[in-house]
Amino acid sequence: MIKRIRFATRREGVAPAEAVASAWRQAAAAVTRAPAAARPLRAVVCTALDDPRFGSPRHDLVGIEWFADAARFAAHQAWLDSPAGLAARSLVDEVTAPGATLTLVARERVPRGADWLAARWRGGGTRFKHLALARRAAGLTPAAFSHLWAAHAGQVPVAAATAPVVIPERVRGSAYVQNHPFPRPAGEEWPYDAVNEVYFTDQDGLAERVAWFRENPPDAGGDLFGPSEFLAVREELLLAAPPG
Repeated sequence: MIKRIRFATRREGVAPAEAVASAWRQAAAAVTRAPAAARPLRAVVCTALDDPRFGSPRHDLVGIEWFADAARFAAHQAWLDSPAGLAARSLVDEVTAPGATLTLVARERVPRGADWLAARWRGGGTRFKHLALARRAAGLTPAAFSHLWAAHAGQVPVAAATAPVVIPERVRGSAYVQNHPFPRPAGEEWPYDAVNEVYFTDQDGLAERVAWFRENPPDAGGDLFGPSEFLAVREELLLAAPPG
């Protein structure tokens, strides 16, 4: 599964989270009118939680779209340059700060919770999740980092620990997703080398995970991860179009 992930900041003067979510809903509605071969399989908008337990996030918004294969993704990219696609894009542009959006294209890997996620997509609505956004350690190629990260699913290199620490069951969440960015041409970099998503049904479970990572920060100077940051969000399912 291919995913396009966009990290954005609210445009100044667009204060209510609901106003932003409304614009993304309208954009998703416009996308449903695209040709079937150019539609994403699903789309969500994630808004950072305004709660002191979760700190001050770098990004206010995360938009994610899923595509079954490269052909569908390419068709959607082409549609975005059509009049209808430009109109859909403008709805999001109106509520996000110019020049502050970061984008990456990744392949999804689901080490845990595939059945829970399938039920979540069928049921729709909102859920909560913890995102980790990381860069690779110095000296690792993107391919080598991706391989090592996949092998460490469910573990995290913790500062001062002699080996990766297994994340406790109580903060593991209902599903765990890794997003591995696609290779880029030499000299070009994505904003992040790793984006993971851990799902929760309520904010209290999410808060417990955030607290655990605050006490056990990843080892940013180790052999796997470089600098990392975290984002606690409310995820709303906007589009669940049937395969075309």
